[in-house]
Amino acid sequence: MFVPVFLIQNWRYVLIALFPLFMIPLILIGGIFGQFQQQNNPDIGGDITGKALVTPEVRRYEPLVRQASIKYGVESHVNLLLAKIMQESGGLLPDVMQSSESLGLPRNTINNPAVSIDVGVQYFAGILKQTKGDVKLALQSYNFGSGFIPYALKRGGYSKRVAIEFSEMMAKKQGWDRYGDVNYVDNVLRYLEVETTPVSSFGFIKPIIGKITSNFGYRIHPITNEPKLHAGTDFSCGQKPVPIKAAKEGKVITAGWQDPNNHKAGYGQRVIIKHSNGLETSYAHLSKISVQSGQKVSQGQQIGNCGTTGSSTGMHLHFELSVNGKKEDALAYLN
Repeated sequence: MFVPVFLIQNWRYVLIALFPLFMIPLILIGGIFGQFQQQNNPDIGGDITGKALVTPEVRRYEPLVRQASIKYGVESHVNLLLAKIMQESGGLLPDVMQSSESLGLPRNTINNPAVSIDVGVQYFAGILKQTKGDVKLALQSYNFGSGFIPYALKRGGYSKRVAIEFSEMMAKKQGWDRYGDVNYVDNVLRYLEVETTPVSSFGFIKPIIGKITSNFGYRIHPITNEPKLHAGTDFSCGQKPVPIKAAKEGKVITAGWQDPNNHKAGYGQRVIIKHSNGLETSYAHLSKISVQSGQKVSQGQQIGNCGTTGSSTGMHLHFELSVNGKKEDALAYLN
């Protein structure tokens, strides 16, 4: 892995790498992690979910990976990060995520697994944000370095062909036989049993796996107590800000507050995606938005997190579907 990053931005980690014997007692008493301010990076989209197929040597680090994932806003990627550790070290080296080079240090300079994980997850979260939700691009960039991101984005995002072209270009530029691992994405994903989401006959997937709490149709509005058409389907998210995913590929045409001056009004934070054949889907009451207007999204890509913003009585997803401007029952298209 070759990842040039300015040392001055990570001076705390450099000190840790150079003085592990001094820092280990602090880790044991929880002092080291108190030095780092929690970041609020959005857990942006394109999650590849599944069960990590890793050895006990890697599985033992799951609590540390989860802690760092929460800290840097990528909690839904815990299994993917465990798969990365399996590829990088098999859990057998102190620098379990091979993250020394992300600080501009020689390979395996970090000799404390907790520090390696914290540095590695922080770096992964940063490049994931830069890739605009392309998880495979983020994985390959962890191996190639962040310079691969703009190169790939100009060519439509990650693909094996683009990775090979970049590797050959950089190898020639550096005068090396090869540059990085062009098969890095495949090598990581072989340790992940990817979950498949059922696709309906209309080509849609459910934006969230949760109990339906309110169907499409007329009802007594829970806030105004007046009869009114409920133009969507409400899904429970178990009172957690779980990821919300695009039901089908398309283009984001709205992403933000329905009323920027009144966050308690209407749909609150919502995302609207335009699909083919006059279809549009809307995702409302989000606690966090992970995409922006004009952005193309793939099916299953995370677009935000479940919430209770706007006119809402509890944390849930309000999901709407319209055909040529007319709102219809979304369940007919999801089932």
